[in-house]
Amino acid sequence: MTPEAAGPRRISPWWLLPPALLFALNMATVLATDQATTENGVYSGGYLAAAALTAVILGGYALAAARFSHVDVRASLAVVPPPAGWWRPAGVAFAAILIVNLALDPVLHGDKAQGITPDRPPHGSEWVILAISLVVLSVVVPAAEELLFRGLAFATLGRYAVVGSAALFAFAHALPELLPVVFLSGLALGALRRRTGSVIPGMAAHGLLNLTGILVAIATS
Repeated sequence: MTPEAAGPRRISPWWLLPPALLFALNMATVLATDQATTENGVYSGGYLAAAALTAVILGGYALAAARFSHVDVRASLAVVPPPAGWWRPAGVAFAAILIVNLALDPVLHGDKAQGITPDRPPHGSEWVILAISLVVLSVVVPAAEELLFRGLAFATLGRYAVVGSAALFAFAHALPELLPVVFLSGLALGALRRRTGSVIPGMAAHGLLNLTGILVAIATS
């Protein structure tokens, strides 16, 4: 029996409606206003604060949805210890997403559009902001996003969880340049979640990808 077959009862899909509407509004705003691209976001205190606040809201919403649904929160969101050897499928997911990014970014320029990865080394006090950014972007943000997309979405979408959570994950990133890469990344993370029955391997792979992207960008700038 797979982890999914033995999993807890599902949460109502209606819990996904508020975040989906929020993501739609965000995307509409981005497309309508043609907002300027953030540059070197890892050195910006304002960007860092916004990223941390967004993570708290998304992760908190997932936890609240499970709690108000009167289900076992940890079991429903798959915040459970992964099986032995989980690092192998996590490594495969990490490698697959990295390859997708390397293949598509030169064409779509998603990193440039998002403006997170730096195009220069930090200067002065930016080192402190960078250190905090690495924690937020490689620990806090991945944990919150995995709780929502591979936790709550999986608990609501059943057999459509991998594709549905990947679509919602891509939709949340708003920028058209990011949609293909994030959708394919979401499929890999969803497959990892289904394979292991836990969101923890996805948090690890997701966080390592963010950390690798930032550090490689700094090292090659």
